[in-house]
Amino acid sequence: MDDRFSPDTDDRSPICLSFLAKLGRTPDKAQRLTILSACIKVRAPWVEELLWEALADPNEGVRDLISRELRRRQPLALGPALRRLRTPPWFARSAALRIIGHQRVREAVPEIRRAVEDTNADVRRAAAEALSDIGGEEALRLLVRLKKDANPYVRAAAEDAIRKTSGVRFS
Repeated sequence: MDDRFSPDTDDRSPICLSFLAKLGRTPDKAQRLTILSACIKVRAPWVEELLWEALADPNEGVRDLISRELRRRQPLALGPALRRLRTPPWFARSAALRIIGHQRVREAVPEIRRAVEDTNADVRRAAAEALSDIGGEEALRLLVRLKKDANPYVRAAAEDAIRKTSGVRFS
């Protein structure tokens, strides 16, 4: 089985675990897309849990399908979303941040604080974008910290986010 779909804890539903195992044994991205597309049509709690876990798929097209679906779901299940922010790979954390920002999940700001310190610049940039969408005083404080980041892309994202949330302009 592919390690990216291996669960790190046993608190996931048995159905979700079964689908993660099946996805891990499926090397063809088109087949993984078919499996996930079929699961999306099912209205059950384990589906959203599966989608968050499947953001670890290495194929961007698969992740795009999942991201589109999670962006449209109201309300998001916060537990699986926050768990995704805590686990590798980095591209799954970045995707989760974009979804959380799009949904403006203010309760995620404490967990986004961890992403601000992430070693991966794309995760930090995605954190800046999410904080921009969420807004608020705590988000602004974290954005000011990201404005001092060593990576120029993270700094630029933080500047844009500060501009968007506060009206502050940089010269």
